[in-house]
Amino acid sequence: MSNVVKIRKGNRILNVEEGRLSSFLNQGYDQIDDNGTIIKRATGGRNVTVAELNEVIAEKEALEKQLAESDSAELLKENKAFKTKVTKLEKELEELKKSADSNANSK
Repeated sequence: MSNVVKIRKGNRILNVEEGRLSSFLNQGYDQIDDNGTIIKRATGGRNVTVAELNEVIAEKEALEKQLAESDSAELLKENKAFKTKVTKLEKELEELKKSADSNANSK
């Protein structure tokens, strides 16, 4: 028996041979597993309304804005923490140099 895959378009579910899968993907069918989870999305044959498209675009823009803001805030916090650590390490290095110089002069 050849490999059979499940596909779905709307409420229609079909079992087709794996060799014919690309043809059905072009017709607007999604490949699904036994639980109904989409494995491969349709590559053609689908129409979306302008309202659906606008909703997706608005959601995308909101997520991009949220990502930019959250990354910036997090990076600023991290940068401040690193600057504090660098300043502390520079002071320690300076003290060690002074200590080494005083030890070298005392000999």
